[in-house]
Amino acid sequence: MTSQTLAQELLSPETSPPVIEKLAFVTRQTGQDTMVLLSRALDLGLDLLYRQSAEQAFIDEAMPREQAIAVLGPERVEEIEYAKQALAQDIARGLDL
Repeated sequence: MTSQTLAQELLSPETSPPVIEKLAFVTRQTGQDTMVLLSRALDLGLDLLYRQSAEQAFIDEAMPREQAIAVLGPERVEEIEYAKQALAQDIARGLDL
């Protein structure tokens, strides 16, 4: 995606509401500089994407448990392990029917 295409998408009225309106709203509400807000948004967005990628890597067994705990925290790792175990049990029960 080119920067011009990205800019057009961000300003598009099809985005609800367009990113520029969201940014203007947050700027008005917080009184913070636009560049500070964009920096925070980028940081928050990358953190979310990083955590989602780490979760998927752990689920796919491409990330060791210790590393997943360091990235996601022990509670989230336990939740994922429980969900994987429950899914495996459900599949096993379904195959036994």
